Amino acid sequence: MGRRRSFGNMLKNFTARYALMMIVVLAVVYGSLYPFVFRDTGSFGADLLHFAGTWNQPPQSRGDLLANLLLYMPLGLAVTLAFGQNRPRFLACLFAAGSGTLLSFSIELVQFYDVDRVSALSDVYLNILGTLAGCAIAWAAGTRPTTSWPLGSGATFARLLLPAWLGWRLYPYVPTIDLHKYWRSVKPLLFVSQVAPYDVFRYTLLWLSVILLVKIGLRPQRFVRFLLVAIAGFFAAKILIVGQILFLPDILGAVTALLLAHLVFQRFSSFGIPIVAALLLAMVTLTRVLPWQFAATSKAFQWVPFFGFLHGSLQVDVIAFSEKFYLYGSVILLLVKAGMRLRTAVALECAVLLVTSVLQIFMVERSAEITDALVALALGVIYALLRRQHGENELTVPQSRHVASDAVH
Repeated sequence: MGRRRSFGNMLKNFTARYALMMIVVLAVVYGSLYPFVFRDTGSFGADLLHFAGTWNQPPQSRGDLLANLLLYMPLGLAVTLAFGQNRPRFLACLFAAGSGTLLSFSIELVQFYDVDRVSALSDVYLNILGTLAGCAIAWAAGTRPTTSWPLGSGATFARLLLPAWLGWRLYPYVPTIDLHKYWRSVKPLLFVSQVAPYDVFRYTLLWLSVILLVKIGLRPQRFVRFLLVAIAGFFAAKILIVGQILFLPDILGAVTALLLAHLVFQRFSSFGIPIVAALLLAMVTLTRVLPWQFAATSKAFQWVPFFGFLHGSLQVDVIAFSEKFYLYGSVILLLVKAGMRLRTAVALECAVLLVTSVLQIFMVERSAEITDALVALALGVIYALLRRQHGENELTVPQSRHVASDAVH
Protein backbone atom coordinates (compact mmCIF):
# COMPACT_ATOMS: atom_id res chain seq x y z
CA MET A 1 0.00 0.00 0.00
CA GLY A 2 2.84 2.36 0.88
CA ARG A 3 4.57 1.69 -2.43
CA ARG A 4 1.33 2.30 -4.34
CA ARG A 5 0.79 5.58 -2.53
CA SER A 6 4.40 6.62 -3.15
CA PHE A 7 4.10 5.76 -6.85
CA GLY A 8 0.79 7.64 -7.05
CA ASN A 9 2.35 10.74 -5.47
CA MET A 10 5.32 10.55 -7.84
CA LEU A 11 2.99 10.23 -10.85
CA LYS A 12 0.88 13.15 -9.59
CA ASN A 13 3.95 15.35 -9.10
CA PHE A 14 5.33 14.40 -12.52
CA THR A 15 2.01 15.18 -14.22
CA ALA A 16 1.64 18.51 -12.42
CA ARG A 17 5.16 19.63 -13.30
CA TYR A 18 5.46 18.46 -16.88
CA ALA A 19 1.87 18.36 -18.19
CA LEU A 20 1.94 21.95 -19.43
CA MET A 21 5.34 21.46 -21.06
CA MET A 22 4.17 18.36 -22.90
CA ILE A 23 0.96 20.09 -23.99
CA VAL A 24 2.94 23.05 -25.36
CA VAL A 25 5.31 20.74 -27.26
CA LEU A 26 2.36 18.94 -28.82
CA ALA A 27 0.77 22.31 -29.68
CA VAL A 28 3.97 23.49 -31.40
CA VAL A 29 4.22 20.27 -33.43
CA TYR A 30 0.51 20.46 -34.25
CA GLY A 31 0.64 24.10 -35.32
CA SER A 32 3.78 23.57 -37.38
CA LEU A 33 2.66 20.50 -39.35
CA TYR A 34 -1.13 20.77 -39.59
CA PRO A 35 -2.94 19.42 -41.66
CA PHE A 36 -0.26 16.68 -41.84
CA VAL A 37 -0.25 16.19 -45.62
CA PHE A 38 3.16 14.85 -46.63
CA ARG A 39 4.84 14.04 -49.94
CA ASP A 40 8.04 12.39 -51.13
CA THR A 41 10.33 15.30 -52.05
CA GLY A 42 13.66 13.51 -51.88
CA SER A 43 16.12 11.87 -49.54
CA PHE A 44 17.14 13.07 -46.11
CA GLY A 45 20.39 14.28 -47.65
CA ALA A 46 18.44 16.45 -50.08
CA ASP A 47 16.48 17.75 -47.12
CA LEU A 48 19.68 18.78 -45.33
CA LEU A 49 21.12 20.42 -48.46
CA HIS A 50 17.94 22.41 -49.03
CA PHE A 51 17.80 23.42 -45.39
CA ALA A 52 21.43 24.56 -45.31
CA GLY A 53 20.87 26.61 -48.46
CA THR A 54 18.23 28.76 -46.74
CA TRP A 55 20.63 30.22 -44.14
CA ASN A 56 20.19 33.77 -45.54
CA GLN A 57 16.54 33.50 -46.60
CA PRO A 58 14.48 36.15 -44.74
CA PRO A 59 11.01 35.53 -43.25
CA GLN A 60 8.21 35.62 -45.80
CA SER A 61 6.35 38.47 -44.08
CA ARG A 62 6.04 40.41 -40.84
CA GLY A 63 3.28 38.03 -39.80
CA ASP A 64 5.54 35.04 -40.48
CA LEU A 65 8.26 36.65 -38.36
CA LEU A 66 5.93 37.27 -35.42
CA ALA A 67 4.29 33.86 -35.70
CA ASN A 68 7.64 32.06 -35.44
CA LEU A 69 8.59 34.17 -32.44
CA LEU A 70 5.29 33.84 -30.61
CA LEU A 71 4.83 30.12 -31.30
CA TYR A 72 7.92 29.23 -29.26
CA MET A 73 7.53 31.74 -26.43
CA PRO A 74 5.11 29.43 -24.54
CA LEU A 75 7.65 26.62 -24.95
CA GLY A 76 10.41 28.62 -23.28
CA LEU A 77 8.01 29.65 -20.54
CA ALA A 78 6.63 26.15 -19.92
CA VAL A 79 10.01 24.36 -19.91
CA THR A 80 11.53 26.97 -17.58
CA LEU A 81 8.59 26.64 -15.18
CA ALA A 82 8.75 22.84 -15.26
CA PHE A 83 12.50 22.48 -14.70
CA GLY A 84 13.00 25.56 -12.53
CA GLN A 85 11.22 24.21 -9.47
CA ASN A 86 14.16 22.30 -7.98
CA ARG A 87 17.02 23.45 -10.22
CA PRO A 88 18.85 26.76 -10.66
CA ARG A 89 16.84 29.04 -12.94
CA PHE A 90 19.85 29.50 -15.25
CA LEU A 91 20.06 25.75 -15.90
CA ALA A 92 16.31 25.60 -16.51
CA CYS A 93 16.58 28.40 -19.08
CA LEU A 94 19.57 26.70 -20.71
CA PHE A 95 17.63 23.44 -20.97
CA ALA A 96 14.62 25.30 -22.38
CA ALA A 97 16.77 27.00 -25.03
CA GLY A 98 18.32 23.66 -26.03
CA SER A 99 14.89 21.99 -26.17
CA GLY A 100 13.50 24.79 -28.35
CA THR A 101 16.47 24.59 -30.70
CA LEU A 102 16.24 20.81 -31.05
CA LEU A 103 12.47 20.89 -31.57
CA SER A 104 12.71 23.69 -34.14
CA PHE A 105 15.43 21.93 -36.17
CA SER A 106 13.44 18.68 -36.13
CA ILE A 107 10.21 20.33 -37.26
CA GLU A 108 11.89 22.32 -40.02
CA LEU A 109 13.46 19.15 -41.39
CA VAL A 110 10.07 17.42 -41.35
CA GLN A 111 8.44 20.43 -43.07
CA PHE A 112 10.56 19.67 -46.15
CA TYR A 113 8.11 16.82 -46.76
CA ASP A 114 4.98 18.77 -45.80
CA VAL A 115 2.87 19.98 -48.74
CA ASP A 116 1.73 23.25 -47.16
CA ARG A 117 4.95 24.23 -45.34
CA VAL A 118 8.22 25.96 -46.24
CA SER A 119 11.42 24.89 -44.50
CA ALA A 120 13.93 27.66 -43.76
CA LEU A 121 16.73 28.36 -41.30
CA SER A 122 15.30 31.81 -40.59
CA ASP A 123 12.42 30.03 -38.86
CA VAL A 124 14.93 28.32 -36.57
CA TYR A 125 16.58 31.64 -35.71
CA LEU A 126 13.20 33.13 -34.82
CA ASN A 127 12.09 30.02 -32.92
CA ILE A 128 15.23 30.16 -30.78
CA LEU A 129 14.66 33.85 -30.10
CA GLY A 130 11.05 33.10 -29.19
CA THR A 131 12.15 30.34 -26.80
CA LEU A 132 14.68 32.67 -25.17
CA ALA A 133 11.98 35.35 -24.87
CA GLY A 134 9.76 32.84 -23.08
CA CYS A 135 12.64 31.96 -20.75
CA ALA A 136 13.21 35.65 -20.06
CA ILE A 137 9.53 36.17 -19.24
CA ALA A 138 9.55 33.20 -16.85
CA TRP A 139 12.77 34.44 -15.27
CA ALA A 140 11.62 38.05 -14.92
CA ALA A 141 8.18 37.07 -13.67
CA GLY A 142 9.67 34.90 -10.94
CA THR A 143 12.39 37.26 -9.79
CA ARG A 144 12.31 40.27 -7.55
CA PRO A 145 14.69 42.84 -9.09
CA THR A 146 13.53 45.61 -6.75
CA THR A 147 12.03 45.65 -3.28
CA SER A 148 8.77 46.92 -4.77
CA TRP A 149 8.21 43.77 -6.83
CA PRO A 150 6.36 41.20 -4.70
CA LEU A 151 6.86 37.46 -4.80
CA GLY A 152 4.13 34.86 -4.89
CA SER A 153 2.16 33.04 -7.58
CA GLY A 154 -0.42 35.80 -7.97
CA ALA A 155 2.23 38.46 -8.52
CA THR A 156 4.13 36.24 -10.93
CA PHE A 157 0.98 35.41 -12.90
CA ALA A 158 0.08 39.11 -13.09
CA ARG A 159 3.51 39.91 -14.53
CA LEU A 160 2.95 37.23 -17.19
CA LEU A 161 -0.34 38.81 -18.22
CA LEU A 162 0.81 42.42 -18.54
CA PRO A 163 3.02 41.80 -21.63
CA ALA A 164 0.01 40.11 -23.28
CA TRP A 165 -1.95 43.34 -22.76
CA LEU A 166 0.74 45.30 -24.59
CA GLY A 167 0.96 42.62 -27.27
CA TRP A 168 -2.77 42.90 -27.83
CA ARG A 169 -3.12 46.67 -27.74
CA LEU A 170 0.08 47.80 -29.52
CA TYR A 171 0.41 45.42 -32.49
CA PRO A 172 2.45 45.60 -34.79
CA TYR A 173 4.88 47.34 -32.36
CA VAL A 174 6.71 49.17 -35.18
CA PRO A 175 7.14 52.95 -34.67
CA THR A 176 7.41 55.37 -37.55
CA ILE A 177 8.60 58.92 -38.16
CA ASP A 178 5.72 60.30 -40.19
CA LEU A 179 3.89 63.50 -39.29
CA HIS A 180 0.93 62.48 -41.45
CA LYS A 181 0.63 59.27 -39.50
CA TYR A 182 0.67 61.21 -36.21
CA TRP A 183 -2.16 63.38 -37.50
CA ARG A 184 -4.17 60.32 -38.52
CA SER A 185 -3.69 58.90 -35.03
CA VAL A 186 -5.14 61.92 -33.20
CA LYS A 187 -7.70 62.91 -35.85
CA PRO A 188 -10.47 60.63 -34.45
CA LEU A 189 -10.34 62.60 -31.16
CA LEU A 190 -11.04 65.90 -32.92
CA PHE A 191 -13.92 64.80 -35.11
CA VAL A 192 -15.81 62.42 -32.83
CA SER A 193 -19.57 62.98 -33.00
CA GLN A 194 -20.76 60.75 -30.16
CA VAL A 195 -19.38 58.27 -27.65
CA ALA A 196 -21.14 54.98 -26.92
CA PRO A 197 -21.54 54.49 -23.14
CA TYR A 198 -20.84 50.76 -23.46
CA ASP A 199 -17.47 51.47 -25.09
CA VAL A 200 -16.48 53.74 -22.19
CA PHE A 201 -17.67 51.12 -19.70
CA ARG A 202 -15.73 48.38 -21.49
CA TYR A 203 -12.48 50.32 -21.56
CA THR A 204 -12.94 51.42 -17.94
CA LEU A 205 -13.25 47.78 -16.93
CA LEU A 206 -10.20 46.80 -18.97
CA TRP A 207 -8.12 49.58 -17.47
CA LEU A 208 -9.28 48.65 -13.97
CA SER A 209 -8.02 45.12 -14.60
CA VAL A 210 -4.67 46.49 -15.80
CA ILE A 211 -4.37 48.73 -12.73
CA LEU A 212 -5.06 45.80 -10.41
CA LEU A 213 -2.49 43.64 -12.22
CA VAL A 214 0.08 46.42 -11.82
CA LYS A 215 -0.78 46.63 -8.11
CA ILE A 216 -0.48 42.87 -7.64
CA GLY A 217 2.49 42.17 -9.89
CA LEU A 218 4.68 45.27 -9.71
CA ARG A 219 3.57 47.27 -6.67
CA PRO A 220 5.54 50.40 -7.60
CA GLN A 221 6.46 52.64 -4.69
CA ARG A 222 4.98 55.79 -6.24
CA PHE A 223 1.95 54.07 -7.63
CA VAL A 224 -0.11 57.01 -8.89
CA ARG A 225 2.89 58.65 -10.58
CA PHE A 226 3.85 55.32 -12.15
CA LEU A 227 0.34 54.84 -13.53
CA LEU A 228 0.18 58.35 -14.96
CA VAL A 229 3.52 57.93 -16.72
CA ALA A 230 2.70 54.40 -17.93
CA ILE A 231 -0.73 55.33 -19.32
CA ALA A 232 0.63 58.48 -20.97
CA GLY A 233 3.42 56.38 -22.50
CA PHE A 234 0.87 53.84 -23.74
CA PHE A 235 -1.17 56.43 -25.63
CA ALA A 236 1.99 58.12 -26.92
CA ALA A 237 3.07 54.73 -28.30
CA LYS A 238 -0.28 54.39 -30.10
CA ILE A 239 0.47 57.67 -31.88
CA LEU A 240 3.94 56.49 -32.92
CA ILE A 241 3.17 52.89 -33.92
CA VAL A 242 2.13 52.02 -37.47
CA GLY A 243 -1.58 51.28 -37.83
CA GLN A 244 -2.55 52.52 -34.37
CA ILE A 245 -4.97 55.38 -33.64
CA LEU A 246 -6.31 57.03 -30.50
CA PHE A 247 -9.85 56.14 -29.50
CA LEU A 248 -11.75 58.55 -27.24
CA PRO A 249 -13.59 55.84 -25.22
CA ASP A 250 -10.19 54.25 -24.53
CA ILE A 251 -8.86 57.52 -23.08
CA LEU A 252 -12.06 58.19 -21.13
CA GLY A 253 -11.94 54.64 -19.79
CA ALA A 254 -8.35 55.08 -18.60
CA VAL A 255 -9.22 58.36 -16.83
CA THR A 256 -12.32 56.85 -15.22
CA ALA A 257 -10.38 53.79 -14.06
CA LEU A 258 -7.74 56.03 -12.47
CA LEU A 259 -10.44 57.91 -10.58
CA LEU A 260 -12.16 54.72 -9.41
CA ALA A 261 -9.09 52.63 -8.58
CA HIS A 262 -8.63 53.90 -5.02
CA LEU A 263 -12.28 53.27 -4.13
CA VAL A 264 -12.54 49.88 -5.85
CA PHE A 265 -9.21 48.34 -4.85
CA GLN A 266 -8.48 49.94 -1.49
CA ARG A 267 -11.33 51.65 0.31
CA PHE A 268 -14.03 49.14 -0.67
CA SER A 269 -11.80 46.29 -1.82
CA SER A 270 -13.77 43.58 0.03
CA PHE A 271 -16.52 43.82 -2.57
CA GLY A 272 -14.78 45.98 -5.19
CA ILE A 273 -12.53 43.18 -6.47
CA PRO A 274 -15.37 40.60 -6.68
CA ILE A 275 -17.51 43.13 -8.61
CA VAL A 276 -14.71 43.86 -11.09
CA ALA A 277 -14.08 40.10 -11.48
CA ALA A 278 -17.78 39.42 -12.14
CA LEU A 279 -18.09 42.33 -14.57
CA LEU A 280 -14.98 41.27 -16.48
CA LEU A 281 -16.32 37.72 -16.82
CA ALA A 282 -19.68 39.15 -17.95
CA MET A 283 -17.92 41.40 -20.49
CA VAL A 284 -15.98 38.46 -21.92
CA THR A 285 -19.24 36.52 -22.20
CA LEU A 286 -21.14 39.34 -23.91
CA THR A 287 -18.26 40.03 -26.29
CA ARG A 288 -18.49 36.43 -27.51
CA VAL A 289 -22.24 36.47 -28.20
CA LEU A 290 -23.08 40.08 -29.12
CA PRO A 291 -24.44 41.29 -31.44
CA TRP A 292 -27.15 38.63 -31.71
CA GLN A 293 -26.87 37.92 -35.42
CA PHE A 294 -28.10 34.41 -36.08
CA ALA A 295 -27.19 32.58 -39.27
CA ALA A 296 -29.76 30.95 -41.54
CA THR A 297 -28.04 27.60 -41.04
CA SER A 298 -25.90 26.33 -38.19
CA LYS A 299 -22.22 25.50 -38.62
CA ALA A 300 -20.23 22.55 -37.31
CA PHE A 301 -18.50 22.80 -33.94
CA GLN A 302 -14.74 22.52 -34.37
CA TRP A 303 -13.13 20.07 -31.96
CA VAL A 304 -9.77 20.65 -33.67
CA PRO A 305 -7.79 22.93 -31.31
CA PHE A 306 -6.77 26.33 -32.74
CA PHE A 307 -8.66 25.64 -35.97
CA GLY A 308 -9.38 29.35 -36.52
CA PHE A 309 -5.74 30.28 -35.88
CA LEU A 310 -4.50 27.73 -38.37
CA HIS A 311 -6.80 29.01 -41.12
CA GLY A 312 -6.74 32.74 -40.41
CA SER A 313 -4.51 35.73 -40.99
CA LEU A 314 -1.26 35.73 -39.01
CA GLN A 315 -1.83 39.36 -38.01
CA VAL A 316 -5.32 38.64 -36.73
CA ASP A 317 -4.05 35.50 -34.96
CA VAL A 318 -1.36 37.42 -33.05
CA ILE A 319 -3.82 40.05 -31.85
CA ALA A 320 -6.53 37.51 -31.02
CA PHE A 321 -4.23 35.20 -29.06
CA SER A 322 -2.76 38.08 -27.05
CA GLU A 323 -6.28 39.32 -26.28
CA LYS A 324 -7.49 35.90 -25.17
CA PHE A 325 -4.36 35.27 -23.10
CA TYR A 326 -4.82 38.55 -21.26
CA LEU A 327 -8.59 38.48 -20.79
CA TYR A 328 -8.94 34.84 -19.77
CA GLY A 329 -5.92 35.04 -17.48
CA SER A 330 -7.17 38.25 -15.87
CA VAL A 331 -10.57 36.71 -15.19
CA ILE A 332 -8.94 33.74 -13.45
CA LEU A 333 -6.65 35.97 -11.39
CA LEU A 334 -9.42 38.36 -10.34
CA LEU A 335 -11.75 35.50 -9.39
CA VAL A 336 -9.01 34.00 -7.24
CA LYS A 337 -8.25 37.37 -5.63
CA ALA A 338 -11.98 37.71 -4.96
CA GLY A 339 -11.79 34.56 -2.82
CA MET A 340 -12.67 31.76 -5.26
CA ARG A 341 -10.63 28.56 -5.35
CA LEU A 342 -8.35 28.30 -8.37
CA ARG A 343 -9.87 25.11 -9.72
CA THR A 344 -13.36 26.57 -9.33
CA ALA A 345 -12.38 29.78 -11.13
CA VAL A 346 -10.83 27.84 -14.02
CA ALA A 347 -13.81 25.47 -14.24
CA LEU A 348 -16.25 28.40 -14.24
CA GLU A 349 -14.42 30.25 -17.01
CA CYS A 350 -13.95 27.10 -19.10
CA ALA A 351 -17.68 26.36 -18.76
CA VAL A 352 -18.63 29.90 -19.82
CA LEU A 353 -16.29 29.79 -22.81
CA LEU A 354 -17.46 26.35 -23.86
CA VAL A 355 -21.15 27.31 -23.64
CA THR A 356 -20.63 30.53 -25.61
CA SER A 357 -18.59 28.60 -28.19
CA VAL A 358 -21.51 26.20 -28.66
CA LEU A 359 -23.87 29.17 -29.06
CA GLN A 360 -21.60 30.51 -31.80
CA ILE A 361 -22.67 27.54 -33.94
CA PHE A 362 -25.82 29.52 -34.72
CA MET A 363 -24.19 32.96 -35.16
CA VAL A 364 -22.88 34.85 -38.16
CA GLU A 365 -19.09 35.25 -38.54
CA ARG A 366 -18.24 33.36 -35.36
CA SER A 367 -15.79 30.48 -35.02
CA ALA A 368 -17.43 27.87 -32.83
CA GLU A 369 -14.53 25.78 -31.51
CA ILE A 370 -12.92 24.27 -28.45
CA THR A 371 -9.89 26.60 -28.53
CA ASP A 372 -11.03 29.25 -26.05
CA ALA A 373 -11.79 26.75 -23.29
CA LEU A 374 -8.40 25.11 -23.85
CA VAL A 375 -6.60 28.47 -23.60
CA ALA A 376 -8.33 29.14 -20.27
CA LEU A 377 -7.46 25.65 -19.05
CA ALA A 378 -3.80 26.15 -20.02
CA LEU A 379 -3.74 29.46 -18.12
CA GLY A 380 -5.15 27.68 -15.08
CA VAL A 381 -2.39 25.06 -15.34
CA ILE A 382 0.23 27.84 -15.53
CA TYR A 383 -1.20 29.45 -12.39
CA ALA A 384 -1.22 26.07 -10.61
CA LEU A 385 2.40 25.45 -11.60
CA LEU A 386 3.37 28.86 -10.24
CA ARG A 387 1.67 27.99 -6.97
CA ARG A 388 3.65 24.78 -6.72
CA GLN A 389 6.83 26.68 -7.54
CA HIS A 390 6.16 29.11 -4.68
CA GLY A 391 5.06 26.37 -2.28
CA GLU A 392 1.47 27.62 -2.09
CA ASN A 393 -1.88 25.85 -1.99
CA GLU A 394 -5.52 26.75 -1.44
CA LEU A 395 -5.02 26.84 2.33
CA THR A 396 -1.90 29.02 2.36
CA VAL A 397 -3.08 31.59 -0.21
CA PRO A 398 -4.80 34.49 1.54
CA GLN A 399 -8.40 35.27 0.68
CA SER A 400 -9.91 38.42 -0.79
CA ARG A 401 -9.72 40.94 2.04
CA HIS A 402 -6.13 40.04 2.88
CA VAL A 403 -5.11 39.89 -0.77
CA ALA A 404 -6.71 43.23 -1.48
CA SER A 405 -4.81 44.80 1.37
CA ASP A 406 -1.53 43.32 0.19
CA ALA A 407 -2.19 44.40 -3.38
CA VAL A 408 -2.78 48.08 -2.77
CA HIS A 409 -0.24 48.96 -0.09
